[in-house]
Amino acid sequence: MSSKDIILSSNSDFDVVSAKTPDDLHGPGILMFYPLGYDRETIRNNNALYAAEGYNSVSVISSSSDCVALNSLLKEIESLESLTGGIAAIGFGKGSSVALAAANNSSIKCLVCYAVPEINNMNFKCNTVIHCSGNETLARIDEQKALQVFSYQDTSIDFFSPKSVNFNKPATMIAYSRTLSAIRKSIGPIYNLTALWELHTQYEFADRDVDATMSTMVAEPYVNHIPTMTGGVGYKDLKKFYTNFFVDSNPPDTKLIPISRTIGSDRLVDEMIFSFTHSCEIPWMLPSVKPTGKFVQVPLVAIVNFRGNKLYHEHIYWDQASVLVQIEALDPAGLPVVGSQAAEKLIDESLPSNELMGDGWINAPE
Repeated sequence: MSSKDIILSSNSDFDVVSAKTPDDLHGPGILMFYPLGYDRETIRNNNALYAAEGYNSVSVISSSSDCVALNSLLKEIESLESLTGGIAAIGFGKGSSVALAAANNSSIKCLVCYAVPEINNMNFKCNTVIHCSGNETLARIDEQKALQVFSYQDTSIDFFSPKSVNFNKPATMIAYSRTLSAIRKSIGPIYNLTALWELHTQYEFADRDVDATMSTMVAEPYVNHIPTMTGGVGYKDLKKFYTNFFVDSNPPDTKLIPISRTIGSDRLVDEMIFSFTHSCEIPWMLPSVKPTGKFVQVPLVAIVNFRGNKLYHEHIYWDQASVLVQIEALDPAGLPVVGSQAAEKLIDESLPSNELMGDGWINAPE
């Protein structure tokens, strides 16, 4: 299944730029408000993004906070056959004031504002998140139990707009995850990220099935192995990578030992020990390095981002110096690096610390 356009009746107070169902055609709703003149391509992209996250997503441009018009729009969204669950409102820039007015309607279960609306003397009726730049200030935030405020230092008031010269991508990414967390807690949907990730890794390492692996991912995913910058961006390149350089390129004794797992609203972080015998070339981890026959075990962290019920991207980290020491491609003498000891200490914390400091540690005062 795939997302479908939602047709809403015309309303002179609101310019409906984009309206879509979720990919599985049923889910809660998100109503987004943008100020006059906001970039329409950005609006459409945001709308498609939230549809992929599992929401009936409606994006409008308006400067009107007329209660009658807002209630009429909300009533029409509530009548959608594809709507199952509550509705959240998101306001961008001056659209935050309109979103704040919409939140007076009991249909709105969560409110998110990108930029500071007029909140003095307001009693928030639903869970509310406000993202503000480092130049903005808020009054009375400590008295509002339903209010979360996040400030992004070294950003300007329109840091969240890709078309702005002040666009700050890292801040926008963090704000997005916080937004999604608040909305999911308020209206859902909640996905089993553990099951999705474990199915993906089963296809990768146990079944070694490229097509099945790709089926667990969004239409245009990406993978980045940080130390070696291997992986792929987009379906075509990632499938090429999986087919030729990953799924069938791991040694037969490859093993993943779980250490810890942290799960958020749209991310899963796995800490593990990755072990193998270097019996074949491993292009993604040791490109152009001939097999050495050495056994390697190294701590590895996977940060996995989901979009709805599909994997969107993976950032994979490990200590490449430790791997090179273990295959004897790097002499650790005189260098602040270790081999398999890093993995061993991850399992057994009683193993000694600070040995690389030598006499400096031994002779330090208690």
